[in-house]
Amino acid sequence: MKKANRVFSLRFKAAAVQRMQAGESPSALSRELNVRRKLLYEWRDRVLAGQPLRRAGRPKKSPDTEPPSDRTADRVKELEQLVGRLTLESRFFRGALQRIKELRQQSSGTGAAASPRKSKR
Repeated sequence: MKKANRVFSLRFKAAAVQRMQAGESPSALSRELNVRRKLLYEWRDRVLAGQPLRRAGRPKKSPDTEPPSDRTADRVKELEQLVGRLTLESRFFRGALQRIKELRQQSSGTGAAASPRKSKR
């Protein structure tokens, strides 16, 4: 069974990195804190690179982004308009095709379906 991912506080991470930098063995620290050694090294590398330690998980969305409900509502409205337009076009072309079929049958005079005209190439 897979272990659940633990979430470590920023204070916990900073203390672990400080102890590593003070000279404690990463292996011993890993066993004591019950943290993968790889994580300790990742945290240390972030601190050395000048990057802030951060909480696990996805970053929070910035407040300036539009809520998805507004975008979704706009998209739904746009798609409904498209469906309406395509429905009208479909009805128009279906009616036009029906009239063409009727005209062809009338012009043949026999009542049988007229064959399409040969194209001139």
